[in-house]
Amino acid sequence: RISAGQRLRVKGREGAEMTEWRLNCYDGKAYTLPNPVAWRLDYGLGSPCDSFWVKTLWSVGQEETLAAGTRMQVFHDGALCFVGVVDECEVHWSEEGCVAELSGRGLQALLLDNQAEAADFGQATLGEILRRYVTPFGIRLAKPVSLPAAAGFSVGSGSSCWKVLYDFARYYGGATPRFTRTGQLALHGWEDRTVLSLDGTSPVTDVVWRDKRYGVLSQVTVKDVTGLVRQTVENAAFRREGGRCSRVLLLPRDTGYQARRYRAQFQLDRSAAERKTAAVTVALPFAAWPGDLVQLALPGWKGPGRWRVRESQVTLGERGCTTKLTLGKTDAVL
Repeated sequence: RISAGQRLRVKGREGAEMTEWRLNCYDGKAYTLPNPVAWRLDYGLGSPCDSFWVKTLWSVGQEETLAAGTRMQVFHDGALCFVGVVDECEVHWSEEGCVAELSGRGLQALLLDNQAEAADFGQATLGEILRRYVTPFGIRLAKPVSLPAAAGFSVGSGSSCWKVLYDFARYYGGATPRFTRTGQLALHGWEDRTVLSLDGTSPVTDVVWRDKRYGVLSQVTVKDVTGLVRQTVENAAFRREGGRCSRVLLLPRDTGYQARRYRAQFQLDRSAAERKTAAVTVALPFAAWPGDLVQLALPGWKGPGRWRVRESQVTLGERGCTTKLTLGKTDAVL
C-alpha cells in the first residue's frame, strides 16, 4: 500500500526524465527518441483502446527513420510500461526549430484492425480462440487461465478479432479481456489490493464526481429469430428513479439460452456501472493502473471510500507529470 503523500517529492519533470521512448522499425532496427517535450499515455480496460502520443525534438532530414517505425515501447525507471502500434508520425519545422510527433494505440489495435472470417464452432475452447484470433499477431497471455468451452459459438461476418475474443471471454467465460502495460493479454481476475491512498496530504490537483444517467438501461429484452424464446430483465432501482431506456436484442436461432440470459443481464449491469464515476488528478507519474483499487479520504469527500481504476491517463505537459484516474465502483461489470 503506497501513500501518495509519501511520494510528494517526485516532480513532474523528473518523471519525464525517467521515461525512455524506443521506436522499433520493421527492419529490426530500434531508435531511442530524444528527451520528449510532452507526452500522454492512456490506459484502459479494453474500451477505449490504450493509446500514446509523444512530441520530441527532432532533426530535419530524418523523416524516413520515423516512417520506418511500427512499434513503440516506453520504459519508466527501466521497466516496460507501454507497448503499442505506431499509427501516425509527423515532423514540424520552422524558425523555432524542429519537432516530431508520434501517436498510436496499444496492441489491442492489432485485434481491432483485423477482421475474422465467419465461422461456427460446435464446441469453442479458449485454446482454439487464441490460436485463431490472438496468437497470430504475436500476442501472448499474461497469466494462464481456464475458461469454460462454449457450445454453439458463432463468429459473425465482419466481426473483428477483438470482438470474437471479447464475446467468448466476457459473455461465455465471465472474464474481462484487457491488455497489461507490457502488451500482454489479460484474462485473469482482479488482484483486489489497495495500491494508492489519497488523503489531505496527497498531491491531488483536481477531483470530479459524476452521475451520468444517459446510457443507463432500465430494461433489456432478448429474443430469438423465431420469437418463441423471449426474456426481459429490468434495473428496478433505476426505474424507480424515473429511468426509461430499453434495448431489444435479436439473437441467432443457435444461441444458447444461458448465453442469451447472461448477455441481457450483462448489458444491464454494464450500463449501470458507467453511471456514477469519479475522476482524480494527481501530480505524480504512473500513480495507479486500470484494475487497481484506490482509497479516497479527501477533505470534504462524501462519496465511497474505495474505487476501482477504469482508466489511467499519464501526461507530461507544462505543469509537469500528472496522472488522471477515472474511477468506478469496485463491483461494477466492466
